[in-house]
Amino acid sequence: MNQMKPVKPAPARRAQAKQTQGRAAAMMAARTWHSCSGAFFAPAILFFSITGAFQTFNLHKPLPGYRPPAVLQALASMHKNQNLHVKYADDPAPKAPKGGERAKADKPDDSPRPAPASVIAQGVLKVFAALVSVGLAATTVLGLYMSWQTSRRRAVLLWFAAGMVLPMLAMLAV
Repeated sequence: MNQMKPVKPAPARRAQAKQTQGRAAAMMAARTWHSCSGAFFAPAILFFSITGAFQTFNLHKPLPGYRPPAVLQALASMHKNQNLHVKYADDPAPKAPKGGERAKADKPDDSPRPAPASVIAQGVLKVFAALVSVGLAATTVLGLYMSWQTSRRRAVLLWFAAGMVLPMLAMLAV
């Protein structure tokens, strides 16, 4: 009978096949690590991008005629100081100046006013920073969606939960 014997790959082909398998395994490990670490850091990325957008426009600072919501002040404090101690949430009325001293607010503003081009450039940069914040949040959400669709869902969910819970526990300990 005429039986066909399998052709053994040449040594070069075997080495190339092993190299290809090694690359595939490395790529799979990198994708898994990327998915899990991305899920872990996603809550922090979302938090800092959103609170950063609020801070870009100083929505966390009290100004004359504007008292920011306490939640914005607390979020800004977490973002900037890594604690929940809001310094200006319920500040008492300013103290009267001593003796002949004048309050800083009573002093005439001797600083030169910025040029209109500078004010416009600052506004453009603020809008750009806000767009970066929105883009960062959107791509993070997209990355979470992609990770959810292409990886082990339970692992992604556990890493995401850990990325939310661990910073919260640390914040409560401060």
